[in-house]
Amino acid sequence: MEREEIINSIETNLISNFQSITIKNRLKKFFGLPTSIHSEYIDDNEQCSWSSNTLLCATTFLEDAVNYQSIRHKITRKYLLIYRWFSCPMIKKLHQIMLIINLCLAFFERPSSFSITSDVRDKPDRIIFPYFILMTIEGLTLLWFSCYIFVKIACFGIKYIRQRFWIVIFFIVISYSLCEWFVMLLFLSQTYQGIRLRRMFRPIFMIESSQLMKKAFAALHKNALTIIASISLALIHILFFAVMAMFLFPRSDTRPDSQGSTYFSNLHDSTLQLLVLHSTANNPDIMIPAYSDNRLNALFFIIFVVIGIYWIQNIITAVVYRAFRGYFLNSIINLQLRRRIAVRASFEILKKRITSEGLIEIKDNIPISVVQIVLNYVSMNKWHFDRINERLSELIHENDSINLDQYSHTMQLLDLNPKLAPGLNIRTLGENTLDRFKAICRSKAFDFIGTIFAILSVLFVTIEVSDHHLNTNYNDIVTYTLPMAIINLCFIFYFVLEIVLKAWAFGTVNFFRSSSMHILEAIVAFTCFFLQIIYLAIHRTLIVSLIYVEMIKKEKTIFPLWAAIKVCNMLFIYRLIRFLPASKNIRIIVGTILDEFRNGGAFFGLLFSFYYVYSIFGMELFGGEVDDLYRRYNQSNITVCGTYEQLEYWPNGFNDFYSSIITLYNIMIVNQWYVFVYGFRAATNSIWSELYFILWYLFVTTIGLNVCLALSGDIHDAKKQRADQNEELIVSNMYDIYRSHINEPSSEEITRRLNEHPYINFRQHSNEEINLA
Repeated sequence: MEREEIINSIETNLISNFQSITIKNRLKKFFGLPTSIHSEYIDDNEQCSWSSNTLLCATTFLEDAVNYQSIRHKITRKYLLIYRWFSCPMIKKLHQIMLIINLCLAFFERPSSFSITSDVRDKPDRIIFPYFILMTIEGLTLLWFSCYIFVKIACFGIKYIRQRFWIVIFFIVISYSLCEWFVMLLFLSQTYQGIRLRRMFRPIFMIESSQLMKKAFAALHKNALTIIASISLALIHILFFAVMAMFLFPRSDTRPDSQGSTYFSNLHDSTLQLLVLHSTANNPDIMIPAYSDNRLNALFFIIFVVIGIYWIQNIITAVVYRAFRGYFLNSIINLQLRRRIAVRASFEILKKRITSEGLIEIKDNIPISVVQIVLNYVSMNKWHFDRINERLSELIHENDSINLDQYSHTMQLLDLNPKLAPGLNIRTLGENTLDRFKAICRSKAFDFIGTIFAILSVLFVTIEVSDHHLNTNYNDIVTYTLPMAIINLCFIFYFVLEIVLKAWAFGTVNFFRSSSMHILEAIVAFTCFFLQIIYLAIHRTLIVSLIYVEMIKKEKTIFPLWAAIKVCNMLFIYRLIRFLPASKNIRIIVGTILDEFRNGGAFFGLLFSFYYVYSIFGMELFGGEVDDLYRRYNQSNITVCGTYEQLEYWPNGFNDFYSSIITLYNIMIVNQWYVFVYGFRAATNSIWSELYFILWYLFVTTIGLNVCLALSGDIHDAKKQRADQNEELIVSNMYDIYRSHINEPSSEEITRRLNEHPYINFRQHSNEEINLA
């Protein structure tokens, strides 16, 4: 009876405190804003209280744990309030929006990327956006970033900031960007065509905002010397064979088409040609003249390729792979350590309380009611909030207080992934006729029939579209495509019926919550259905309309409703994914691909940053050069086979940001990248322009591709180990992938990190309240 009275007393206190949570605070929590903490909490059973400052500090530390953030910020009340707003979900989303806007400005700035074509022969008309509007938008983003960095400096302190490289770089870049923006707005006109360095610095704002991206750069920096040494080995190899080629294939005055006259006439051409051969882009063209003279000459090129590609290039791959090998695991371990430190810090804060006599005392246990009060103020996922509250409710029936081990174990529920938790309550079926029919709709056989029909639907759509393109006479089109169109219409009706029956059998909520694939299936099926109904209502036929056929004959670019229906039909091919669970190896591969896209943001951000900067740099170097090359080409009217002009690469250039992206993409594919080198060398009349393209090629082949290889290999190995342990293979975050690899940090390690806090002395055991004033 006494135990029940204590529990009822605790629940009464909780209700009275929860009632103080106003509608305003509930709205703040809904929109991702921090809730206010103004009142202290009084525990009548313990005859003690916790001040609002203590509750605020504990709440902030728990939010740090939720977000894997450092706790080394200031802990005075003013700074904690600022820090909570600074770290809340709403502000983080606004920051991401500002980053996107700032990066996308390159598409709108002069020269604008908004034109139908980038081909200089067509002299495209660009949409010119108002200069002052773009400058105003950019100014707002820079002002936001300035507030962001100053708040960060204020909350963490100058001493902490000086030790953080990326924060210092962020501060320098935002200072320079504001100065350049101010000068351009006041003193330079909108027709200014000079260098704008601040555009190249924009990715730095994104990098500083991502912990994983900064760690990716750190991994690259840590092994930079080794990577440079391996690249230097490849360049020395190319230089050595370039000199040897000049000896073996000397220039001939009598034969202008000889090997030495065409490819190895001087050291520069010899080196460049072998660098291109290193990428296999000019093979076997470079070998043909020498091979025509003597078949033994082919050995020179074979030896070069074997050493360069199959040995040195693999060494470079191994070096970069090792640099990023284990990167994800180390990152997850560091993030977990941050979370455990923040959880421990919140517990240490709540250990101190004020007695009824006004004294400060420290106890090793905390009343569960206090933890629930703090938890109610924390911004976190509702699923985690409910699970932690359920655990606390279970503990409260055993004891009204909680120790460090119980507290830490309870907060480890933050590590769980809601998407892997069984949360669906599907009703068990009975023996009546209706339930038996539901069982049929739930069966795998029903899924199998739907998948077979989906494959047939895609096959018939392919035949229908093929017949439409092969026959120009409309009567022939009707004859060949009408049967296929009728069959496809029946398939569409079946797919809609299948979705309705499954939703009825499983329950609508359970069916769509169980898998995102079910949502996709429903969207595709109903989209096809409604498009087909609209098409029938407009044209009174299932096949392509005669109007569209006539428009196609007149070479008018259109995308008719009929084509939209067929494209939608083709999407049913994704149902083959249903067969994947039957093979463990296929599930490992699919899981690797999905998780690479879901969790490879840091790697892709690293590549995107370099891509972005290099595109802007290319615009500054080569903007308008393609126009000059085309003008000289028209005047001379001379075309050399295989050149930029002969291949009609005129849409490729650096006249705007979009064109720069596409041009670098084409070079990245490696095939015929040397054509761009020769073309822009001719446009600029400078061999130094070659360095721009050579450095891009070296980055793509040595860093870009190998980083992706390291990412795929790392995730695949983890997936393989999860498969061996019969664990779920397709998950949504990296923590679940590496869960079996992670060991809990020792209590001594956590204590050591806590004692290094610059603003709280966790080692003190004196009867002094933590100063948050």
